[in-house]
Amino acid sequence: MKKILSYNMPDMDGVSCMIGYSEFLQNKGEECEYIIDGKPKKEVEIVCNKFNINLKQSLSNNLNKDDKIILVDTNEPSELNHKIDLNNIVEIIDHHHISDKVNEMRNAKVQIERVRAAATLVAERYMKENISISKKSSTMLYYGIVSNTMNFNANPTERDIKTANWLEKQSKIDLKSNIKEIFIEKSKISDIISLRNEMDMEYRNETLKISWTMGQLEVANVKEFISEKKEIITSIMQKIKDERNIEFLSVNCIDILNGYNILISINKETEEILSKTLKIEFKEGMAYIPKIITRKEISEKIWKKYGK
Repeated sequence: MKKILSYNMPDMDGVSCMIGYSEFLQNKGEECEYIIDGKPKKEVEIVCNKFNINLKQSLSNNLNKDDKIILVDTNEPSELNHKIDLNNIVEIIDHHHISDKVNEMRNAKVQIERVRAAATLVAERYMKENISISKKSSTMLYYGIVSNTMNFNANPTERDIKTANWLEKQSKIDLKSNIKEIFIEKSKISDIISLRNEMDMEYRNETLKISWTMGQLEVANVKEFISEKKEIITSIMQKIKDERNIEFLSVNCIDILNGYNILISINKETEEILSKTLKIEFKEGMAYIPKIITRKEISEKIWKKYGK
């Protein structure tokens, strides 16, 4: 059987790809299922509750040694909970920087393309082969694109926009009208565990020469959010630094309604790296950027300077 996986604690893009691609393959007569590792990001729960989408059938951690693995929204096996034989990975659909491990996945058909959302790549399969898509998959894939493009404010490609418009038509729902409500709801993070989960900075970037990781928070009204939660954010960063033995840490806080960023740094050394790379200035551990720049974009700039 084919098993579709993404990274641990997946976001909206990752979960939407798993759901959408499993349906696509099933419609073509293939036996497959998707596996969600860890608790998905809050936005996934919000969208699923709003549109009565049930994920329970996917919460299986059973992998057999002869299962064929498909990775979506990642091409980095170290981001998975499961220890997987790289020879069993038969396909990769992703939009991130190419991992050093890709060449070791010799049996994988690889599609890594420079779009804003992996959901775009999955939805394009339906469009290209003229395969019917359900309301569930079209809705999830649509919000996967919306989430990764910050409501089309973070330099979406023409492919992202075209595909999102197609998905909304297929869903037969006015999906645009719910975006602001979903973004505001995902900003309501009340406890430390949920905040750490949303920050998503557990993994050191193994493609870099330096010990570096960056979290990301996508919330409404970032200045107010940080004013209320900065001490908690920095305490979580310090805990991850100590637990994971990572030297350079930061969190990219994106205001998804007002279109700007604030970077929070763990120390002066991290500030120096980010200041030189992004041409920005830190004050009291924070740097303001007047437009949206995603973690993915920052990571690529860091990689050009410090990549292996």
